Amino acid sequence: MIFILTLSLISCEREKNADALVKIEEIDGHWQFTIKDKVHAIKGVSGHAYLREAASIGINTIRTYDTTHLQAILDTAEFYNIKVVAGIWLPKSHEQWLYGNEEYTQKLSKELALLGRKYRNHPALLSWCLGNELVYYNLFDFKFPGTYNQLLDSLRAGDPNHPIGTALANFGQKAALNFALKISDLDYYLINTFGRLRELEEDMSRLFFIADKPFLIGEFGENGPWEAEWTKWSAPLEPNSRRKAALLARRFQELPSDNPHYLGALVFNWGWRHEQTHTWFNVFSEKGERNALYHFLADKYGGQKPQSNLLEIDTLLIDGTGNYNSFWFDKNQSHTAALRLTNQSAVGFHVEWSLRTEDWFFLKGDTPPAVAGYIQKSKDPKLIVFTTPAKTGPYRLFVKVTDSLGNFATANLPFYVVQ
Repeated sequence: MIFILTLSLISCEREKNADALVKIEEIDGHWQFTIKDKVHAIKGVSGHAYLREAASIGINTIRTYDTTHLQAILDTAEFYNIKVVAGIWLPKSHEQWLYGNEEYTQKLSKELALLGRKYRNHPALLSWCLGNELVYYNLFDFKFPGTYNQLLDSLRAGDPNHPIGTALANFGQKAALNFALKISDLDYYLINTFGRLRELEEDMSRLFFIADKPFLIGEFGENGPWEAEWTKWSAPLEPNSRRKAALLARRFQELPSDNPHYLGALVFNWGWRHEQTHTWFNVFSEKGERNALYHFLADKYGGQKPQSNLLEIDTLLIDGTGNYNSFWFDKNQSHTAALRLTNQSAVGFHVEWSLRTEDWFFLKGDTPPAVAGYIQKSKDPKLIVFTTPAKTGPYRLFVKVTDSLGNFATANLPFYVVQ
């Protein structure tokens, strides 16, 4: 029954504009973006910062998550010959202040039609992403698809020139099935996937009867905090920047490049942000310094080989060990931390240590400030003595190493102060 219903809905998809500026077309058995009938092979990142640097290393596609400053982003992207997947923020599917609310739906529909009309001829626009991980899991929820389809129609009426997709978290069966059954006019899916990238095609094969729509990997990279190894007190373990670059290289090998519906992939996250820590997903520091991920992408996308004396962190140890589950410390006690670099001949390296409270609840807000007065520096910048705070709770020791060429590397270790 589901199979028949799915085929019926798919067959009802209306014809797309044959004269659209950007299309998703099947060419030699493989779906691809085309711009004015020329293939656009994606070399992409998610995020819209550092567009000059992106262009300089061969990146040709970026993704935004809302329409804030969209005009400036598109204009700058056009200058650097970069295409933009423009994200439109929507609340999660259960938010009833919008879905099923006719007044708000009409208002937003008009805004989306105007938005599409405003940018439908912009040369930097590649496509739209209407909502990110909307979490549509309830098969019996018909308010969300009713509203979403209306918004989708309004955006397409305003801009018939560009494909429209939406982003799913992995290829979750409930959300994928709901979108396939009830929202039939999307041109493609964006799939955000990290640790589960390797299982993506297996996940899609379980819903083979709806998995025939083109898809773009909307986010991928090293494992996120939610899927990392955790300490006994539920603090995720963050790899150092060197290991993240190695993980990203492995993830590129796991991309489903041979799948005929695969459109390309966007590395998450291009720029700087706080997510669990202020160093987890970053390619750049707050000051614009570049880490190993940047140099890997420069090699991957632009063929720029990393500097021979690139700064890297090998290990960070507390009291001579990396056995993180032993880091239960009494308050007001002294401990040592030691850093080992892979290349101590790096040009003019500088070491910066900081102690911060743990972002234990995944707030994704501002970075917890450094807790001052607990670190004693030594003659060797790679070695410190730190005193545990008097307040019980989870903390994290961070180290950042920079060189005079604008490179940086990071590592950190969590610990818990007991009573």
